[in-house]
Amino acid sequence: MEAAAVGAALASRDDSFARQPAPIAFLVIVRKGPTWSPTDLEPLCRLLSKRFTGEIWAFGSYDADIRVERFRVRVVNDERSSSHIGRLALTTRQMLRWAGELRAARVSDLVVIALEPFNGGLLGLYVARRSRGSFICEVNGVYADRNNFASGGIPVWLRVAARRVLGAFVLSRATAVRLLFAEQLQRFVRLPPRVLTRQFFDFTPIERFNPGVEEKMILSVGFPFRVKGFDILCRAFLAIANEHADWKLVLIGHLVPEELLAAGLEHPQIEAHPGVKQPELAEWMSRCAIFALPSRTEAMGRVLIEAGAAAKCRLASRVGGIPTVIEDGVDGLLVEKENVDELSAALARLIADAPLRHRLGDAARVRAGREFSGNAYLEHYAEFVSSALARRRL
Repeated sequence: MEAAAVGAALASRDDSFARQPAPIAFLVIVRKGPTWSPTDLEPLCRLLSKRFTGEIWAFGSYDADIRVERFRVRVVNDERSSSHIGRLALTTRQMLRWAGELRAARVSDLVVIALEPFNGGLLGLYVARRSRGSFICEVNGVYADRNNFASGGIPVWLRVAARRVLGAFVLSRATAVRLLFAEQLQRFVRLPPRVLTRQFFDFTPIERFNPGVEEKMILSVGFPFRVKGFDILCRAFLAIANEHADWKLVLIGHLVPEELLAAGLEHPQIEAHPGVKQPELAEWMSRCAIFALPSRTEAMGRVLIEAGAAAKCRLASRVGGIPTVIEDGVDGLLVEKENVDELSAALARLIADAPLRHRLGDAARVRAGREFSGNAYLEHYAEFVSSALARRRL
């Protein structure tokens, strides 16, 4: 896409947007993925198109270039290289070419947004500076928590330190930073006072998740196996499985079947499935009676919002940002992390008390529609970007 084409895209207006307010800014969102196909990003593109124009630059397992309303989605196939350095170089070269197009087009009110402060954040910062735009960095993990790191050849303390150096470099140079919960950067970095911060949830297309006929099933979804506490959940379930022979535990996620086998936790009442596409996940969610997420670390837990939208009783660990999406005893239950006995007792309580499950699930669905809808996200996002633009102009 040449500079002239960028300018034409900025100027174009579909008739369907005639009654929409003028775009607040031109966004360039740098991200990993999408996981399955660029159409996974359609709900986000359609929502943001109500207030913005822009592009999403992603790197994944294929090449793509599609337009969704006011947004263009471009994906670089970084798997053409077999090495980490090669993939990073391939992605960087392509995105810098796109940055050159933006610079030549002299896009006004340009905001570059990275979804993490490491490789994507460094690239986003460079693109923003080269294109004379504002830079926003989102924080979507609890980066100082050592539970994020599997054992390996490099000591965990060294990996945490390396992330802290790179994260501090990127975040301290951002115009604004989006957090998921207030204490998210504790023990990681301290932001300069000039950096604008906001705290709000990650986008979740809750309209895809709806209640279904309840089965005697406990569901958990995520990756990696240990980070999501699947080993803890299995042990807690096995402690009560014989008393509830008609119930089963279903685990879904990348490499989960292999990890379950390696952990020696296979059991006739436990099913393990690899990761699934979102429509299939929504079907699983509609069928379960309890959704459990006993994570060792979690910045928010988007699946908890999805489960709430499906009116499912949610049981999770009291870590990170999970208490911002579950109020204990009101729209779900919280337990201390890595406490197998407490988790097992909570599972037994929910299995035995269907009215409690339904009360918690109904409250979760009401809250999801009220607090975590697309429109609520858009209001937060629009205020955040507008404030970042105003901060940069000072």
